[in-house]
Amino acid sequence: MVKLIKNKQKGFSIIEILIAITFIAVIITGIFNISRFNSHVRKINDERTQSLYYAVEGIEAAKLMTWDQLAVGNYHFVKNGAVWEISAGSELLNNKYTRTVAVSAVSRQSVYQGNVYGDINTGSNVDPDTKKVVVTIDWLSKTGANKQEKLETYVYRFRASRWTQQDWVGGDGQSDWSDASKFYAKNSGADVTIPGVATLISGALNWNIATTTAVYDAPGNSDNNDVFEINNIAYLVTENNTTSPGSEFYILDVANINFPPIDHPPVIGQYNVGNGVTSVVVQGNYAYLTTRDNSYEFQVFNISNPASPQRVARVGLDTDSDALDVVVNQNQAYIVQGSTVYSYNITNPNSPQRLDTFALGAVGNELFLNENYLYVATNNSNKEIQVINVTDPNNMYVPPAEPGFNLTGSLQATDIKVRGDRAYVSTITNSGAEFYIINFEDKVNPVLMGYYEVGANVYSFGLVGPYALLGTALSTEELRVVDISYPVTVKPISSFDLTGYIYGMTANCSNIYAGTTGNNQEFFIVSTLVTNCDYASSGYIESSTLDTGSAQVAYNWIKWTGVAPLNTAIKFQLATSENIAGPWAYVGPDGTGSSFYTNGAGELINYNFHLNKRYIRYKLFLENNNSLQPPTIEEVIISYSTFP
Repeated sequence: MVKLIKNKQKGFSIIEILIAITFIAVIITGIFNISRFNSHVRKINDERTQSLYYAVEGIEAAKLMTWDQLAVGNYHFVKNGAVWEISAGSELLNNKYTRTVAVSAVSRQSVYQGNVYGDINTGSNVDPDTKKVVVTIDWLSKTGANKQEKLETYVYRFRASRWTQQDWVGGDGQSDWSDASKFYAKNSGADVTIPGVATLISGALNWNIATTTAVYDAPGNSDNNDVFEINNIAYLVTENNTTSPGSEFYILDVANINFPPIDHPPVIGQYNVGNGVTSVVVQGNYAYLTTRDNSYEFQVFNISNPASPQRVARVGLDTDSDALDVVVNQNQAYIVQGSTVYSYNITNPNSPQRLDTFALGAVGNELFLNENYLYVATNNSNKEIQVINVTDPNNMYVPPAEPGFNLTGSLQATDIKVRGDRAYVSTITNSGAEFYIINFEDKVNPVLMGYYEVGANVYSFGLVGPYALLGTALSTEELRVVDISYPVTVKPISSFDLTGYIYGMTANCSNIYAGTTGNNQEFFIVSTLVTNCDYASSGYIESSTLDTGSAQVAYNWIKWTGVAPLNTAIKFQLATSENIAGPWAYVGPDGTGSSFYTNGAGELINYNFHLNKRYIRYKLFLENNNSLQPPTIEEVIISYSTFP
């Protein structure tokens, strides 16, 4: 008997097989599609990479073209060997990419005397020295879409350079620029004997014949703290005077102390302030005083009638500390009291209005206002000199990067004066130098130029021409004269034995006015016995000829560093020529000989008048109208641009 044996092992059904085949097919299709997509993306990226390469190549080729080749229009570039050449119209690259180089004009925000400047915009002030280059790449992508890439840049006709002169001590006679300390010519009114400074010449000084000409013994034994002289009138202030009539403010006539000599200058007027007065400064018909009065540290007097001065304003400051100094300009007064500096609006001297305060961190002793900066001599042994920006008197500040100056040793600065960028400082010290000269041209990194050791404290000083007049604590040389022409080697010239230490001083080349601590004859006038030593009323310096090196040149701007006190002026004119020998026609910003460049902070040069004139000279004009402080200049810079 045959038995049938059943196979119990299970197999795949047809349905299961079909499902498996479908699943595998889906996976294979997905992999194929992903591969296809990746290939598509790669080709698109390759296209864009190639287009960017062509665009960058176009930009770089444009930079190699000359200015004249890049006229406004559409172009393409052809490489001839190693040289790129420019042709009109577009070009087809690799039978696919169309490259177009578009050159267009550029407009800017402003225009003045032919100078186009400011932000780029779409206005009508076309900049003749700037062009815009746009490289466009167009192609039909493998996706069937039209694609485009763009790159742009700006090209400039000129490259900028600067011509700078900072010294004139080398003298005249140099026609073509080579020695940076020389120039072509000057007249007799200009003085270039002080290195790094051009100014007006003064009468010759012979300190060997200088003598004490006149004295004044104020009532009582009060120390004289300060003196200010202007227009042959001296304003003298003292400590609190308890001797009748008890005045601390005196007005003296010093007009005729030499010829014929007058031993004691007559008193025109006086005023009992009621407390010690520490400083005085005069502007117009008003005298500004700082005092030891705890209620009214700042006071203003009308002196239009010097025989009868009238107090018109009294201002109380924030603490009971003595106010020690005041300086003024046309609209503001700056006062130091203790460790605080105050700014006041004195447009109406009868009613000063406070604007701002600034904390020094140490007691301030003396102030000097130089353009937009207030220099302060302080008791801070780590920062004896502080420089405050007072461009806006409503917001006085010291930039963090401009730390002032720290003199070597533990010193107290007693007085400070500034000429141009040079600060002169006297100090009280236990050892070492007492008089310093610092260059503040770079206020972030001021540089010590020189110093002088007196051997005693220096309480105050004045500057006359190339001399510093030091008020010392030496018992037989209370006034010492030193030559500061060369700051590295300050040299003693002369000295005077007075009867007290000088706490306040003002000077010109004829006379030195000194207020001292002597009990008798506290006020001294030392005369140089030179009757006509006023500064020249005018002077000029004509520079050497600078060769800019290119017949394609534009002159951008002129600026300078200098100081023009009240009633003085600093002015420039420029002359350009296509020939190194001239002719030289000096003109100002409007292209005429009657105008001048007068803005030391920077002024645009007449573009059209001087365009493409290779050679240039400047002419410096210094003017003085009855001022005993002449204009001084320390640096002039002219910016110009050449091509190629």
